[in-house]
Amino acid sequence: MFPLDKLPDLASATLFRTVDPATLENLLPGLEWIFLPGGETLFRAGDVGDSMYVVMAGRLRIIAQGSDGKDEAIREVARGETVGELALLTGKPRSATVRAIRDTELARLSRLAYEDALKRHPQLASQLLVQIADRQRQGVDRSLSKRNIRTVAVLPVYTPQAQISRFVELLVEMLQHIGGTIHLSGRSNPAIGPLGKDPGAQNETMSRRLAELESRHRFVVYEADYELSAWTEQCVRQADLILLVAAAQPGPAVSRHDPWVNYFSGRPASASLELVLLHGGGFDPAACTDAWLSHLPIQDYYHVAQASTADFARLARFLTGSAVGLVLSGGGARGFAHIGILRALEQCGIPVDFIGGTSMGAVIAAQQALGWDWQTMARVNREQWPRWHPQRDFTLPLVALNSGSRMDRMLREMFGDVQIQNLPGKFFCVSTNLTRAEAKIHRTGPLWKAVRSSLSIPGIGPPAIENGEIFVDGGLVNNLPADIMRNLCQGSVCAVDVSEQLEFKSQLQESYSVSGWALLLRRLNPFAKTPDLPNLFNVLYRTTTVGSLRAVETVKAAADLYLTPPVSEFGIFDWHAIDRIIDAGYRYGLEFLKARGAELYKSGTVRLR
Repeated sequence: MFPLDKLPDLASATLFRTVDPATLENLLPGLEWIFLPGGETLFRAGDVGDSMYVVMAGRLRIIAQGSDGKDEAIREVARGETVGELALLTGKPRSATVRAIRDTELARLSRLAYEDALKRHPQLASQLLVQIADRQRQGVDRSLSKRNIRTVAVLPVYTPQAQISRFVELLVEMLQHIGGTIHLSGRSNPAIGPLGKDPGAQNETMSRRLAELESRHRFVVYEADYELSAWTEQCVRQADLILLVAAAQPGPAVSRHDPWVNYFSGRPASASLELVLLHGGGFDPAACTDAWLSHLPIQDYYHVAQASTADFARLARFLTGSAVGLVLSGGGARGFAHIGILRALEQCGIPVDFIGGTSMGAVIAAQQALGWDWQTMARVNREQWPRWHPQRDFTLPLVALNSGSRMDRMLREMFGDVQIQNLPGKFFCVSTNLTRAEAKIHRTGPLWKAVRSSLSIPGIGPPAIENGEIFVDGGLVNNLPADIMRNLCQGSVCAVDVSEQLEFKSQLQESYSVSGWALLLRRLNPFAKTPDLPNLFNVLYRTTTVGSLRAVETVKAAADLYLTPPVSEFGIFDWHAIDRIIDAGYRYGLEFLKARGAELYKSGTVRLR
């Protein structure tokens, strides 16, 4: 029997939003109310599709078998959304398995009840088809699908009470800017009453109380106890997302005997577990990120400085699917225009929450992820590239024209021993794994090595070799990885391309053979005319990026903003023109963003298209 007090919640569901109240009341006899505890399976792939479900409270996860035979999470179903409707319409078996991430309340509509309702209310069929079509469209354009998180459980681990209290306070404050937020803790819960000594016997009652609070607020932040208490258990059961908050400074070692490790390893299905490493003062690059990632099933992690309002604002954007990802292409010295774009983004008030790049774009992205401002980037690059001239590090060309030692020393000097997972900002870069013939996405390990792999232009510099696998410039497979950013960052994606304008042609009508000696003599003779032939460096560089240049339309489709600074007049090794290149990027970026980006972002529209 479906409870009458749930009728307003049913009316707010996507499927029934346009149904008038009288029609909705007529549907009640055909609806069944179901309580599904967190971790339980609603149905499995292959089951008979005899009903559909509306999520009244809680969260479900849809799981399908991937091409490799392993289970893969397809999407999550939140409050007000439906699941199982396609099998109901087609009569075919279920195509995926659905489990409850947390305690979930459902309204079940059987096939018989649906057919009966359809006779009296035919508009339900069109509404259901529209909903299915919207979902299919969202599957193609992932930017339409926002992270629908409503409840967040904060689990403090190895964190002083003063720090965790301040953390929750600031997180709630940031979420309030997005929507009404309530904070519940085990110390005082007048809104829900006493928990009792046996929460297992009253899960359903407690979940109903909490669901009522959730229906009145955009977000609920549950602050768990330090120990695995009854209240902590309830927080985990209610959470769409679990934030494990730990002190970033070296502290007690995380071991396989830690109660949290045992607790989460034994859960068949639960909300995503994400880690926040809390830095008490300034950012500490010696954070113990690896220890946590190696012992717990953590899906994502964030570094947050306790005193940084910007860090909390960024965390809130990640949690609510409104982060801004920026990807930077390769392009040699033309990549200095990325610094100008970063300056323009800052001036327009558009944050960069996640950054990635390929080749020269990887260098600038790494510097931004380190927390450098644009002035520092300009100064360091102005000093380093003309000083080292890594393309002139010639050697006997048995593997490449250059030995790579200058490049290695320059990158070590820039980035030191920093690990990617310990960067204050989120970062990735792309290289080409020649051993596996695929793209390599670098998200962990030494920063300088990842950038070095992404910069290794075949023939010009030697490949990078790690564990027997051979890596070269990422431009071979993905010179502007907007599609990768789209998968990693829920929110908006901006792509900056400085490679598409690389003009590559000759004024010669025909040429099939070239004598290097004769060409050298012509170049040494000030009175001789040198034929219009590309040099070896430009040929090798163009060969590296030609595949990615043809995929530009795919890149544009994956990005919300696609920027192309006017840098065609500069050469790919024109290191001394850095200030003019930065200025070209800045002026173009400022004009572009003022016209198409900043106003949309500041008005609250997260997508920047």
